[in-house]
Amino acid sequence: MTEYITVYTTVENEDVAVHVATALVKERLVACANITSDMRSIYEWDGIIQYDSEVVVVCKTKTHLVDKIIARIKEMHSYDIPCITVSPITAGNPEYLEWISRQVLEA
Repeated sequence: MTEYITVYTTVENEDVAVHVATALVKERLVACANITSDMRSIYEWDGIIQYDSEVVVVCKTKTHLVDKIIARIKEMHSYDIPCITVSPITAGNPEYLEWISRQVLEA
């Protein structure tokens, strides 16, 4: 298992994205969160094809915090089933990865 991860989630608007990102950084669950607006999502919900605008939040953190991060995002999220996925960071700028370690909670 890799020590560093990115956590990807989508939310309904930029205000919610800023709220979620700020809370995760303040609580030292993530070192950094990037927000990308104006993503289009197409999916089926309750038998109906939906066409929505969403905002992406991508967070950089450490693997040992993943369960806390998922729980915290779910607490702040308005969706019934929020998209929250995790991807390993298999390599990167060593100084940046060390910075992530300094920014987040220890195990």
